[in-house]
Amino acid sequence: MRTEKRKVTDFAMKKVPSQQRSRASVKAMVQACARILEERGYAGLTTNAVAEVAGVSIGSVYEYFPGKEAIVARLAEDMLAETTALLHGRLDLTDHRHDLKVAMRHFLGALHGLMCKHRRLLRVLVFQVPYLHQLPATRQLQQELYRVLQTGLQKTRQQYRLKVAPETLYLMATSASGTLIHLVLMAPPTVDGELVLDSLATRLTDWLKQG
Repeated sequence: MRTEKRKVTDFAMKKVPSQQRSRASVKAMVQACARILEERGYAGLTTNAVAEVAGVSIGSVYEYFPGKEAIVARLAEDMLAETTALLHGRLDLTDHRHDLKVAMRHFLGALHGLMCKHRRLLRVLVFQVPYLHQLPATRQLQQELYRVLQTGLQKTRQQYRLKVAPETLYLMATSASGTLIHLVLMAPPTVDGELVLDSLATRLTDWLKQG
């Protein structure tokens, strides 16, 4: 099945709200989008539905968004911001004295917890939104994971004498994100998630030490 290619303008807001009232309205629209996706799926998402759930006029929706794709893109940006804040918060709690495997396990556990928190919404985004991989936030997420790994590596470099190629960091970021998505959305009930995270932390740590 071929996915229709969207334009960049499909995902861009018409304008950024500058006043508190307009920011509150946009926030309500994005929250309404999330609620509709969770309760009705992507097929139930329309600009009229967003206006109704958010308690704003359809004119207000089109004042800021060209269509529902842009609202989904803004929702993805908010989720990316939450993820980024979590990851960097974990990095702030880590220094070169921490055991590398323990730090990696805490990092993966925090990311897994956040994904579980948004499981219903994430399921719709992954399986129903046809342009998910075209969203700017989706592309930025991989870059952010890569940067976090780089930063974490810098913190442990002195103790562990690690020198890791950029290609290895890229493979680690994509492997970790793919495993976590599968664990949250597709893992069979017989799989122990905590043991999977333990194993993943071990594998990634070994990967780092091997360079």
